[in-house]
Amino acid sequence: MKKPLSPKKKATNLEYIKSDFITVASHQLRTPISAIRWSLDTLLQNRAGQLTEKQRQVVNEAYNNNTLMVKIVNDLLRVARIEEKGVNPVPELVNVRKMVEEIIKRHAIFAKASNTTVSVKAAGALPKAYIDPLNLEVVLDVMIDNAIRYTKARGKVSVEFKKVNGFLSVQVHDNGIGIPSKQHHLVFSKFFRGENARTVQTEGLGLDLYIAKRIVEAAGGIIDFRSVEGKGSTFIINIPIDQKQYERAAIQEHQQDNFEQLKKEREFVSITVHELKAPLGTSKWSLELLLGKRPGPLTADQVELVERVYRGNERLLTLVRDLLNLSKLQEGKFEIVPAATSLDQLITDVVQSFSDEARQKSVRLVVPLSKKLPTVLADPNRIGQVLTNLVSNAVKYTPPKGSVTITVQKMSGQHLEKLNTTLTTADIQFTSHSKGYVVVAVHDTGIGISQEDQRKLFTRFFRSKKVLTTKAEGTGLGLYITKSIVNLHRGDIWFQSKLGKGSTFFFSLPIYE
Repeated sequence: MKKPLSPKKKATNLEYIKSDFITVASHQLRTPISAIRWSLDTLLQNRAGQLTEKQRQVVNEAYNNNTLMVKIVNDLLRVARIEEKGVNPVPELVNVRKMVEEIIKRHAIFAKASNTTVSVKAAGALPKAYIDPLNLEVVLDVMIDNAIRYTKARGKVSVEFKKVNGFLSVQVHDNGIGIPSKQHHLVFSKFFRGENARTVQTEGLGLDLYIAKRIVEAAGGIIDFRSVEGKGSTFIINIPIDQKQYERAAIQEHQQDNFEQLKKEREFVSITVHELKAPLGTSKWSLELLLGKRPGPLTADQVELVERVYRGNERLLTLVRDLLNLSKLQEGKFEIVPAATSLDQLITDVVQSFSDEARQKSVRLVVPLSKKLPTVLADPNRIGQVLTNLVSNAVKYTPPKGSVTITVQKMSGQHLEKLNTTLTTADIQFTSHSKGYVVVAVHDTGIGISQEDQRKLFTRFFRSKKVLTTKAEGTGLGLYITKSIVNLHRGDIWFQSKLGKGSTFFFSLPIYE
């Protein structure tokens, strides 16, 4: 039941995917990652009490995974900004040798730990380069870091400066592992990581060289390399040395056809999400070890910090899952497998899964007894996801001593059509099924939704002002995904709500023939 998209629609959806992903990465990924980093720093610096050696090892594991996530998100944002031209470069004359020497100083401890020497070679006076200094620093840092990272024991890295054909040429040499010749054509592509490099450095997105190439070429420069596997590599960056040269040589973006572009952006989203899932899963395991007191007991302050990190990690896991669902939906790859399904068991399972949370909040979960209803044509896993999201929201936004009630009834297509004329919040499209529909309603006595927010309710990343004041965690994707799933079943979702008085969400599913 997957409806194919036209090429034009695919290209339009691609822009939404990129825009959505950039927005979430910049706001919802970076904020919890930064909060996690602060809490882990506090623990490692013993500001919440002394850690045992075993506890320190576990916290260090979580810290290293957080560091990896910071790099992944920063690389992701850098690529997005370059491709969307979200940040205009500000070129100026730059003393490149001085910049290189400062970068080498920053990497001195890393080089010493790797038994690698780093030197600078320059013949005579050098011209300054005309380029955005912040962008150039990103490129040079990557080149020097990679050269140190992928050299053998007792490695040698040298940075050589020359003036070549009106450019300032910066050449970074190493005697490291090199790049297999069969992969040379892939070096500057997205997500490239050499076969032998993965055995040395198992983590990373493989975006560094792609970013470097885009920065250098956008400035009118040239980037190239020479490499022999097992013997080392030389990366060559030729940078313009005056403004006219910069403007004359600036390379126009190559326009790809829609299908090729769509394919690459799909890969961009899926690989990034995959790379984030791994460190998040490892961090979750480390934090559960600490909270389970297996490496030893924690002080009250330490427990509070670890629980804060754990909540942040769970928020990120939820976000990654929602992003994955979002990208699948908008690529037309989100599939459902419909079958004859009884809603009774699905509702029972979902209600039981929220019983503890509702009890802790003093919220009553009510499922009135009803006569046996017909089975529906639905994918039980996906409709379970719909029910979970609606019940979760109802419990989350209902204050203590409130209630959440789930009811089910049969409706004809004609009845549903009438709702379009009586409810301003209903836009029911599927009414022609001859057997009729089963309609599920989730009613709560919670905070309700304002008239202003009701118009935006099913849009991507929307969270109402009232919800934000409750400080409840969320991505703003749940209802968008829920609506998409219901629509894929040839059903509809609508609601009734009054601010401060609660909400009722309804969704319809066709009866199984």
